Amino acid sequence: MIDIDRFALPRAVEDSPQAPAVRELFRAARGTLPEIVLDASVRSSLQRSLRTGRLRRGLETALEELEKERRGLAHLERTTGTQQAGRVSRLILASSDASERLLGEIARALERHAPRALALVLKAGSTELGSLLFGADSHAKVLLLDHKEAVADMLIAAAQQHKP
Repeated sequence: MIDIDRFALPRAVEDSPQAPAVRELFRAARGTLPEIVLDASVRSSLQRSLRTGRLRRGLETALEELEKERRGLAHLERTTGTQQAGRVSRLILASSDASERLLGEIARALERHAPRALALVLKAGSTELGSLLFGADSHAKVLLLDHKEAVADMLIAAAQQHKP
């Protein structure tokens, strides 16, 4: 699914000692989306992203944001004549109870928006994620981190769970 070696990670990740662990996390998934535990550092990263306005909820919203970025980059390329370097700047997060169909839609989005987007599965249900971020009785099956700093923060938190 994801050939992580063709992706330029956010600079904060590339410059960190966790860069090899991030790459190994995706390599070890062997054709599926890597799974990470909703531990304290991942929770903290999610809550920080929410507080700073860098987290979006829902597949449709995520796809709209990715498409908006793609169109903006295409426009920039047309007007300046220079192609922007592809660096990961968006991260889709799926709950562990996401359906196969939903995961398939995420996989198609990754193909369309490579090399700017990656995805992870959180080992937490949509109710747990929703309650953590949006209050009791809320659900969140898909989240999007839409800023390179939030993406780097989450990838580094994920890498701490997966030491090569």
